Amino acid sequence: MSIKTSTEEWVRKGPAQAIAVFAAAGLVVGAVIGLGAGYKIEQNRTRSDVKRLQQELKPGGGKTTSKAQAPGQRVGKVTVAAAGTITLSTTKRGTQVLHTTSATLFEKATPATIAAVQVGRRVLVSLGAREIIVLPAGSKLGRAVTAVASDSISLAKGTSSPSAKLKTTLVKKVETLKSATAADVKVGAEVLAGGNVVTQSSFNANEVIVLLAGSAFAI
Repeated sequence: MSIKTSTEEWVRKGPAQAIAVFAAAGLVVGAVIGLGAGYKIEQNRTRSDVKRLQQELKPGGGKTTSKAQAPGQRVGKVTVAAAGTITLSTTKRGTQVLHTTSATLFEKATPATIAAVQVGRRVLVSLGAREIIVLPAGSKLGRAVTAVASDSISLAKGTSSPSAKLKTTLVKKVETLKSATAADVKVGAEVLAGGNVVTQSSFNANEVIVLLAGSAFAI
């Protein structure tokens, strides 16, 4: 007797038993399939959790700071001065377009003495410490002065620079700032702007300083 004939005979003689067996077999198969699907879902969830945890363990909680809108400065010669925009020719970055608003602070540098450099004031220091601009209260540029001695000036740590002590003998020019307007930004003038990067050639200016002729900041 073949296996097929035996199976058919068994089903004929005991249909209820056969149905129960087939049902049980179906449950087992279904359970195996369900278990496999559940395992796959759990595996994917675990991978997702691991990936999220790895991101959170990165410095800054896995968040990256885009170069766009990062704080920065731009220095250059004005080639175009228009309402809401100032175009600069810069040594390091080529042409830069500064965007200004009614909230942009405009200032002009004016000659001063080393006595203007006082503890608690924020200052801009040129390369080689040849020139110092003492900033007005509220300015977000530069670094704070932490100590002033007869032969040195100490500066606090900056965003991207360590604390420092400058020899006053290096300083050749000191300036303070006075209020100005957008009309004081003329073609040919050297300006320094603080604000936020938009693109490689575009910059949102929060503060614009018209520098003195021959300023070390413009080099």
